[in-house]
Amino acid sequence: MESNLLSNVKSYFTSEVINKLSANLGESPEKVEKGVELTVPSLLLGLQGKGGDGLTSILTSAKHLFSSFDVNNLFGNYFGTPSGTDNSKFETQNLLSSIFGDRLTTVVESIASYIGLRSESVSGLLGASLPAVISGLTHKGSDWNASSIGSLLNANKSAFAAALPTGLGLGAFGSLFAQADKPTEIPKDTDKSDETVLAEPIPREPVNLPPRQPDVVHTPERIEEEKKGAGYWWLLIPIIIIALWLLFGKSCDGDTRETILRDSIDNVDTTSAINEPLAQEGRTYVDVKLPDGASLKAYPAGIEENLIAFLQSGYKSLSEDELKEKWFDFDNLNFETGSANVLPESQQQLENLAAILRLFPDAKIKIGGYTDKTGDEEVNERISEERAEAVKTFLESKGLGSQVDDAEGYGSEFASVPASASDAERAKDRRVAVSVRK
Repeated sequence: MESNLLSNVKSYFTSEVINKLSANLGESPEKVEKGVELTVPSLLLGLQGKGGDGLTSILTSAKHLFSSFDVNNLFGNYFGTPSGTDNSKFETQNLLSSIFGDRLTTVVESIASYIGLRSESVSGLLGASLPAVISGLTHKGSDWNASSIGSLLNANKSAFAAALPTGLGLGAFGSLFAQADKPTEIPKDTDKSDETVLAEPIPREPVNLPPRQPDVVHTPERIEEEKKGAGYWWLLIPIIIIALWLLFGKSCDGDTRETILRDSIDNVDTTSAINEPLAQEGRTYVDVKLPDGASLKAYPAGIEENLIAFLQSGYKSLSEDELKEKWFDFDNLNFETGSANVLPESQQQLENLAAILRLFPDAKIKIGGYTDKTGDEEVNERISEERAEAVKTFLESKGLGSQVDDAEGYGSEFASVPASASDAERAKDRRVAVSVRK
């Protein structure tokens, strides 16, 4: 759910207002609407960055300039008359300079480049958006208290940052948000081992090729040396056989050993085997940056990085069917054998998901549980459902239940690897995943 402050400000921009702005700017309504989606949080973020005296000064000027909050008229006043007798545009530009300082040009050019608007059109949208922003902050001019407005801005800071896409250039708003842009810029001549890059999902398990062995030249001397080495092994083989017989041969006869082996196979908990998630051996944590400047400990290119990138990518323009096709697999979520009890070491990834959802309060998710094709399907469906519900229950305990649309267990319905495949191959079908919804 979007921040109430952002929603209130954006509510001024009806289709009629967008069309009027489009006509004045000479830009398409679609681009104007996208521009407003960026200018509103940019203004709010700029105001949030002002200190006590700075914010008080801006509010004093705004109170003088916006004596009425008939926003449609204010938009018209900003663009002025052909003769230029209305000075609202000039005063508003001065106010924008007070808000952004020497970063105003950077903000304008960043938005213009991102959307494909002319710089003067973005300046116009910032000026036209300012009265709506001030109206939202002051409750249509009923409360100009700088202290309460400052508290309101600080409380919604994360929502403002989350409303701006990564590629826009959050560094323009100060050092707190500058880190959000760094992952996309990797120096050529530096060690990249600790870099965190927000990118499209890539395979979690890289293929580790064995080191290349030096070429062997089969000279007569080399062949003779290999023969000697092989001879030593022939001497060891009988000794090993005798040792194995002494260790196992006297403990039980052939029939007894066969019975024990068959019983051990029959008693394996196949339910747990087909539902254990992919192990994450040999992977190390990196710091994944959040839009508010904080960081998470997570695997590189894991669910955290990919989910953050997706939530900042303008996913709302996708259709429901397109969203249903996009799933993000947990890569460090493991359960006790044959149950839906999350192992202690996996709590961190659930906490990471909760932290991400808090920064994107308007995002909703669906949770899905999956198994491979082995075992009893009825049991598969039950356990996959319980594990999806376990994630939902955790998020509810964190006060995020309103952002979870549903949790469902699919069993092996979407498994892509046959039951006859190796366990390593079937591991990718055993997972819990989330899908972003509107």
